[in-house]
Amino acid sequence: MTSPLSSRNLPHAQEQPTAPGIADLQASIRDLSHRVSAPIPAPPAVVPPPQRTPQPHRTAVPPPSKKGKERARAPPTPSSAAADDPKYLIPFYDTRLGKAFGDPEKYARLYPHSYEAGEFRRGAYNVASFTPGHLHPDIHPSPSYAQAASSSGSGGKGKGKAGKPPSPQLVASAAAPPVKKGPPSLPGAQRRFFAPRQSPAPHPDALTIAATFPDIAARVLRESNCLLPLGFSATVNPRGSISLTVTDKATPAASYAPYFDSLTRALNQSFPVGENPWCTLVLAPTAVQLAIHGLPLRFLPQDEEKLFPYLRQAILNDKATPILSARYLNPSRDSRETKQATAVVITVDPLNVQALTSGVVILSQKRKVELAFSSSKTSQCKNCWRYGHAHQ
Repeated sequence: MTSPLSSRNLPHAQEQPTAPGIADLQASIRDLSHRVSAPIPAPPAVVPPPQRTPQPHRTAVPPPSKKGKERARAPPTPSSAAADDPKYLIPFYDTRLGKAFGDPEKYARLYPHSYEAGEFRRGAYNVASFTPGHLHPDIHPSPSYAQAASSSGSGGKGKGKAGKPPSPQLVASAAAPPVKKGPPSLPGAQRRFFAPRQSPAPHPDALTIAATFPDIAARVLRESNCLLPLGFSATVNPRGSISLTVTDKATPAASYAPYFDSLTRALNQSFPVGENPWCTLVLAPTAVQLAIHGLPLRFLPQDEEKLFPYLRQAILNDKATPILSARYLNPSRDSRETKQATAVVITVDPLNVQALTSGVVILSQKRKVELAFSSSKTSQCKNCWRYGHAHQ
């Protein structure tokens, strides 16, 4: 039998087992104590928003208008390279602008043998009245290569080609001086002259004459030191009259009048004519016929010799335009007496046609004016057969 005191001598006393409910309660208390003792994290710092500095109020300035730019643009001045160019220095007066342009003193110094230099030395120019340093508005100085290249590269917005250098052709075209228009073309009648035969008769070599005489005429003019154009076209009508037309549309036939005798002599010597030669070359008639309608007969002179002076003065009073002749459209006086009104035919210079076709006031009323054409084709071309030129 074991003694109760023997258990005190044991190194470690065996502990009593703990009940399950008490163990769970101790674990909960231990966990709660850990949570309470854990440090609480500090809240995040609140950064105040940045304060904006008030900006001063700015007033919007509108862009300059296009008209303002044009007004501010100074008149073109000649470049240093063109300072000795005669077109910038030659003195002249523009009646349209009422200003004198050029530099007569410098022009006389550079060109002492010119007419302007003599006028300057004679004191004909008032130097104070000239506009120095400015070009005439109609004179445009040619841009340099750099100006043409910069101006051609600035265009083409939105196409992605602003950085692309211009082509040499584009720069050359931009730097080239402006092309001046030549004189206006003249009507065919003003470029034509003709030679009828003494007795109207067809020539057996009409086709040969029409084909070869332009070259003969050019040779005659060249030997006469003529500086006019030498191109012609020729026709020969069934009555033997030969017509020459200047192919240069800006040269009138009247320029060749001093050479008509030499050309006629060469014409008669180059082709067989027998006893029926060609007469001296003359200018083709260029007058235009106009018809004025609705003129009351009771106020017009019945004599055609008095009709022309009356109509000439009436048209001069209204249009300040001269006429060359006048006649009744109906040549029969007995037939005109059965009517209340009639038409007259006047001839005028081609340059005055436009001034009259708008109408002319005669006898207190505006009368209709139009080109006169005969109803008979034979009578219409009577002058063409007489003078040997095509009907215009």
